[in-house]
Amino acid sequence: MLNRKKGYNQVAYVRRSTDPVDPLLIGGRDGPVRIKTVTVTTKSGDKYEMPVDGNGRVPKEYVYARFLDESSGSKTGRPRSVAVDLATDARRVFDYPEKGFTPKELIETGWWQYPNESDIYGVDDTSMAGSLALMLEKAGRGVQESGKRIVLMMPEESARRVWRILRDDFTASELKRAVKDGGLVIREGNPGRGAGGYYAGRFESSSVKTPLIVLGPNWDEDTLVHEFTHHLRQTDPTRGGVVRTPFRLNEKGERRSYYAGQESEYNSARNLEEAATVAEAAARTREPCGWPTGYYEHTPAHGNTWKERYAYDRELLAGDGPRKGRAAEKRVSSKFEDTSISHLRYYSPGSNAESYYKRRKSDGTLPVASKPAKKKSPDKAEASVTVQPVPVSANLRRYRRYRGLLAHKPITGTIARFCFHPIPSAASFPQAYRR
Repeated sequence: MLNRKKGYNQVAYVRRSTDPVDPLLIGGRDGPVRIKTVTVTTKSGDKYEMPVDGNGRVPKEYVYARFLDESSGSKTGRPRSVAVDLATDARRVFDYPEKGFTPKELIETGWWQYPNESDIYGVDDTSMAGSLALMLEKAGRGVQESGKRIVLMMPEESARRVWRILRDDFTASELKRAVKDGGLVIREGNPGRGAGGYYAGRFESSSVKTPLIVLGPNWDEDTLVHEFTHHLRQTDPTRGGVVRTPFRLNEKGERRSYYAGQESEYNSARNLEEAATVAEAAARTREPCGWPTGYYEHTPAHGNTWKERYAYDRELLAGDGPRKGRAAEKRVSSKFEDTSISHLRYYSPGSNAESYYKRRKSDGTLPVASKPAKKKSPDKAEASVTVQPVPVSANLRRYRRYRGLLAHKPITGTIARFCFHPIPSAASFPQAYRR
């Protein structure tokens, strides 16, 4: 049933605005940044804040992010189901413009307001299940039942690497918890000068509620594991202590902002967040990192060079073999204060990671883990990945023959979809959102 509220998809006016976020990155620009956005007001009085690039178009990762944000875009107030959306033909299906949608065009389709009432070819039409998907056929039951999505915006070869690393370095239960409260977009792109990648999670002050990971051109296993660990540290409430983010979160798991006069507290928390994430990545990765993070240049303990300090931590945390799941968390919790990276003091003014951790521990203000749900099946990692690629052109009408592929067969597995579109140029990224 379509929304018949008068003027719900008729634009009254558009105003420029900004969206404050605080991405976590290795090197590059630090601190809060602002995404260029516009606020569109419809004739019905509804307002929508939408990110735009330098050409005034909505970047495709944010179109995916809107689709994956099940908490918004429902007339009933209950969460939408992306699995049902992908498996059901819509009465209205829109082509994706070659240059992308403007905010006005997206609002006029009605899709942005209610994604489950219409489809966009290449985003949420039923052909996506067969033409632009990585099917996790032998996932653990927990992952299959999660019904969530991880969108991979990258070439096929890179997408295979991503899933191989996630499968090898994280458990099925961790992948399930990573998307329990929403999807995740992982893309290749330009994270900014000197940065290998960045993670932008959910922020209380931001209108974009789907987390984003951007991997630089030369990303490796350590880069992806580092950024995905940032994601788990914020989104997994069953973590606690040093393996949970020290940043302040609201009841929805969104990061709260720090204010003037809190620079020292904020920088201390960031030192701990980065140090603990580096330590956990060292404990998880299958192979030692050939080019360790530059954070080791700012740790004065256990080695004369940054490579020696990384080697010391790698031996301490994974000398008897890499770990994943609760085993990785326990290793970091028990060994963190003995690591070189615990002495990190990259952001100032503020305390180094170890001092801040000890103070929070003494004050009893470290995050407390919530009780995990009882397992219904063994915690197994992904066993295999099957790719069903179909090349994509600007005009997706020819994929209509794939529509209805799963119209009468509900999706039961976790689908991670990736696009075969050319990677956009750096100019297409919102400048403030680069890492």
